[in-house]
Amino acid sequence: METDESQKPFTELFEQYKGRTYDFALRMLGDPQAASDVAQDAFLRLFEHQQNHHRIGDVKSWLFIVARNLCLNRIRNRSKYVSLDGLEDRPTRAHTAADPRQRALRRALLSLDSPYRETIVLKAYQGFTYQEMAEILGKTVPAIRSLLYKARSMLRDRLESE
Repeated sequence: METDESQKPFTELFEQYKGRTYDFALRMLGDPQAASDVAQDAFLRLFEHQQNHHRIGDVKSWLFIVARNLCLNRIRNRSKYVSLDGLEDRPTRAHTAADPRQRALRRALLSLDSPYRETIVLKAYQGFTYQEMAEILGKTVPAIRSLLYKARSMLRDRLESE
C-alpha cells in the first residue's frame, strides 16, 4: 500500500522539495531573494495546512501550485517587488556559469510571458509530466502540449535573433 505523502512529517517534505521549489521560483522570477521568499511562503502554507489537519492529495503538485501563484503575484505586482527588467545580468546561484549561451538562454526565458515561461520551467527544469503540469496550471493536457510547443518556438526565435 502506498504511503500518503501528506502524512509525512513536515521536515521530511521540506527536505524532499525545498530545492525544486526554490529552483522553480528562481527560474520564474530571476531573483534569488524573491525565489527564497516564495519557497519559504509555500512551505509556510504547507506547514499551516498540516497543523490544521487539512489533507493534501498530491503534496508535490500542491506545493508547485502555491509557488506558481506566489510567483505570479510577484510578477503582477512588479512595482512592489523586484522588477524582471534587467535581471538577466544579475548572477544567481543557479546561473553562475560564464557561458554566453547560458546567459542568452536565461535572458530569453525571462523575456517570455509567464504562461510560456512556466511551462518551459516545469517541463525542462523540473521534469514534470504533462498531466502534472495540467494540474498545476489548471489546464488540459492538450492545452499544455500546445502551450509548451508555442513556448519552445518563442524561445527558439528569441535565441536565434540574438
